[in-house]
Amino acid sequence: MPGEAKDSTTIFPGKEERPARVLLFRHGAAEGSEDGRFISRTDTGLLPEGEAQVRRAAERARRWLEGVSEGGGEVSTHASPLLRARESASILCREMALPPAEVVNGLIELNLGRWEGESYDSLMAKEPERLRAHYADFVRSRAPEGESVMDLARRVRPAFRRIREAARGGAAVVVAHAAVNRVIVLDALGAPLRNFFRVELAFASLCVVDFHGESPLVRLING
Repeated sequence: MPGEAKDSTTIFPGKEERPARVLLFRHGAAEGSEDGRFISRTDTGLLPEGEAQVRRAAERARRWLEGVSEGGGEVSTHASPLLRARESASILCREMALPPAEVVNGLIELNLGRWEGESYDSLMAKEPERLRAHYADFVRSRAPEGESVMDLARRVRPAFRRIREAARGGAAVVVAHAAVNRVIVLDALGAPLRNFFRVELAFASLCVVDFHGESPLVRLING
């Protein structure tokens, strides 16, 4: 409208009128998280606290979808196959009137192998040198019988690319896990995987990224 301020810092070559908007959620607090244990492939459900976290996240997220449907764009929903992500997606779908979530196997959490159910303290007591070596090279190092962050990125990237390309002109709601979402956010920022632990993503946190073709614009992190 005439007289409205226009921020020149938000303009760049290739910026689209209707980008593919991705709302990236982490699931709410799940069983086992109250003890600070490493939970990756254990299929735990949400705690009551986690359900409340997701409902609050839905309230925060609504404004990011305003205008998408009115502009002719569609909103899709996608979730990791693990129960805590699917339950979180169900709450978001109900609270935000979204279509049922598609389960995407590539969004499953980082596999921690034999370290599943342990904590940082318990592993430091059992195998401190192995744990220190792992964190010194965590991008390539694997937990025993588990995955590395590089392994994770190799499967998350193509799965996420399919989601965001299909969302062009509309929006996609993605519900996954801390490690999965960190890979997506780092890629959007153009940051290497070695910065994995420089991004904090709380339970039921929201990140928003607009994709203008191949150009991501990060709008929100850990919201």
